[in-house]
Formats: sequence, structure tokens, C-alpha cells
Amino acid sequence: MPYVRGLREMLEKYRAKYVPDTVGTRFSQVKSLMDARFESASSPIANVIETVRVILTENGVPPALWGMYIAFGEILASKAFSHSGAVLEKVASGLKQAWVTGKGADPAILDKIIEAIIGAVPPY
Repeated sequence: MPYVRGLREMLEKYRAKYVPDTVGTRFSQVKSLMDARFESASSPIANVIETVRVILTENGVPPALWGMYIAFGEILASKAFSHSGAVLEKVASGLKQAWVTGKGADPAILDKIIEAIIGAVPPY
């Protein structure tokens, strides 16, 4: 089973990468603010990855294909940050069509990912 980084691992790497002593006093003054912003900005994507991973595991998708479905979930989530309603449904439908025809993804699994991320499956 492939290793999927969760929010905790991403946050630990971020904290290890940005050590206040190496950057200076100014950095240490804003470190707590940066940590809070990073955590709030990365948690929605980490949640999408975890949600898609559960769907793929439940449906017996081979790990070699997980990247394709996780990428679909991340792109759909990024669109959901800035769109809603009919526009988001059309975007989801277009992404689904692109993944089915261009990448050979299973439409039933894509429907489950769409439902988990935006709450409803638009007509295909």
C-alpha cells in the first residue's frame, strides 16, 4: 500500500524546514502566525486526499492507480474553493469526462469522489 502523507506529516516537515534560528528574529516573531496559516490552508487538501484514499481502499482500486484519482480529487477541490452551484457542477462534469476518456478512470469511482467533495453528482 502506498504511503500517503497526512496533515500531521506535512505540518512536521514544514516546522522542521523553517527553523526560526536559521532565519532570524523577524521569522520567530511571525512563526506562530505562519504555523496557523499553513495548517488552515493545507488541512482542506489533506482532508480531500484522506477522503479519496478511503474511497479507493473501499472499492479495491489498485495502488498503482491511486495517483490519478487523488489528482482528480485535488483538482476538483481546488475548483470548489472558488466556484459553487451550477458552475461547479459543470466543472465537475467536465473533469469527470476528461478523466474517463483521457485517463481511463472508472466513472463510478469518480462519482463517489465527486459526491464526497461537492456533495452531489452532476449529470454526465
